[in-house]
Amino acid sequence: MGKPIKVVEKTFRVLEILNAEKDFSLFTLAAQAALPKATTYRILDTLVGLGYVDQDPATRKFALGPRFLAFLKNSGPGRDITTIAEPYMKKLLTLYGETVNLARLIDSQVIYIRVLESSHSFRISNSIGDRASVHSTAIGKAIAAFLPKKELSVVLRRNMYTPFTRKTLADEAALRKHLALVRTKGYAFDDEECHDGVLCVGAPIFNSEHHPFAALSISMPKVRAKGKVLKSMVRELPKLAIQLSLDLGVADIRKCYAE
Repeated sequence: MGKPIKVVEKTFRVLEILNAEKDFSLFTLAAQAALPKATTYRILDTLVGLGYVDQDPATRKFALGPRFLAFLKNSGPGRDITTIAEPYMKKLLTLYGETVNLARLIDSQVIYIRVLESSHSFRISNSIGDRASVHSTAIGKAIAAFLPKKELSVVLRRNMYTPFTRKTLADEAALRKHLALVRTKGYAFDDEECHDGVLCVGAPIFNSEHHPFAALSISMPKVRAKGKVLKSMVRELPKLAIQLSLDLGVADIRKCYAE
């Protein structure tokens, strides 16, 4: 292997740090990358111009941008997931009229890679590229519950356990107990744990190696989450997630749910 190109090495160092957390100030990012502020700024300015990094105009903090998702969608097992998942997501949107989300687990957070918005004027919507915590979302808990033990321990250790509402699971012990129930049921709830007045249902998606790398969820205002509707959702959503997993190459779905 030849001599590394320093600017490329520095650029990927910055991207790796941004991929580990939601956002950073220029000062913090430069410190973590062990780079001069001027160098870090030039790298970020270039990446922002290309669409790989976004800068919040209010906080001035940097985060991975939507173009970076092209790499996420086209890398690793399940690279065609957005295309394959689209008809399943449209079916859920037609059935329930509520926002349908598709997200992947990247390090210790989930990143939304496809969102079909509800047509209701009062709706719950995420944006492509948004990050979410594992402990406070149905889509995150649905993935985490089926991770191998060692991988789960790493994810839970990195998780920040931010108390978004009074119902948010506050620590690793509480989350582990909850995930055991999710694993038994095959689906997860977020009952006002991330946002007050919002309820979500999530189910895991597995790749050809029987690994939970993504999930589908339905988000809605809690006032529309009636008993009959929820019963239908927790029946249909896992079934469609299983069918999607089979389309992605799962040979034996029982292996995905085995201890």
